[in-house]
Amino acid sequence: MQQDPVHLKLNLLLDANAGFDLAARGTTNHCPMALVALARMGASPARLQAFFDMWAREYALNAVPVGTIVRRHAWWQYLGNQGAFGALRLCFLNWITDVGALPVITTVLEEAPFAPATLAFHALIRLAYGMEAKHHGEIATALAAYVSSHLPVELELDASAPAESAEAGFERVIQAMRDVVVPGQSITARLGVVASDARFRAAVLAPPAHACLDELAHATLRAYWRMPDFTVLHTVTATHAARIVFAGLPDSMVSRLLPGMWIALCAAYATIAGRVKETGEVPLAAADWNEVCRMAVASDDDHVIKMTYTCLCEDRRHPSPLYLASAARLVGVSQAKRKRVPA
Repeated sequence: MQQDPVHLKLNLLLDANAGFDLAARGTTNHCPMALVALARMGASPARLQAFFDMWAREYALNAVPVGTIVRRHAWWQYLGNQGAFGALRLCFLNWITDVGALPVITTVLEEAPFAPATLAFHALIRLAYGMEAKHHGEIATALAAYVSSHLPVELELDASAPAESAEAGFERVIQAMRDVVVPGQSITARLGVVASDARFRAAVLAPPAHACLDELAHATLRAYWRMPDFTVLHTVTATHAARIVFAGLPDSMVSRLLPGMWIALCAAYATIAGRVKETGEVPLAAADWNEVCRMAVASDDDHVIKMTYTCLCEDRRHPSPLYLASAARLVGVSQAKRKRVPA
């Protein structure tokens, strides 16, 4: 049976992406995530190649040669060791080749403190997209990024009252940090600052009773509609990514991980409290999904591509006019040349 040419091209390009570093010029390597999203929105093999070529020309950095070996039983010793990224990637790839992806993913997420905010949520997003593509190299790369750049936002919430709703919990941390402009040139840097800020830590409530990813997804979408900020965009794509990753895990494990996702999202909202103003109501989009996806596939902006894909997937699962309207608003401004903001 002949294989789908889009799937073949995607796999070839994801393989080739192994030659790129985790970092890129002024940003993180978003190329593989954008490729997966493009393919799943109907991009042709030629379009996938064109995006890859653009990324290689304008943003990619060559992977650093690997000079050490990380043993499977010792991967946790490299938490937060950014210099171990390449060695961790090889460790996880060999491990996955032997036992499959899910046992390795489960082990890493079970044994290390859950840190969805790592790399401004991109480690989690990259893991989810690697799982969707069923590409062992991308899954290994995402796990290596997660471990080597590990950024937990750890809080004890046992004694905290639960938020009335996800939106109420987000609003509480925003109000607590309202007069604070969090320093840092990147989302990751600002998340690190907020994680240790006493005002933030005191403001975080326990997750809402019976909280689930659906509630978090709806809350992040509504927040993005009101505040179309770059950081808020990441909370929408990260919540969708968590849905993909959690779908492969035991329910009992998901229950243990969900509070960590909640805290990470609260931290993201705390970083923007002192600098973001809410927009007024925007008319709902007149475009349809076919037109919006066509525009996203034509875009070279990886965040436009991933956000549109996220909105498409979430709308299919739980329809809301805000998903289409948010994506339409985003692709409508994506055609202008925009300054890249570091993750």
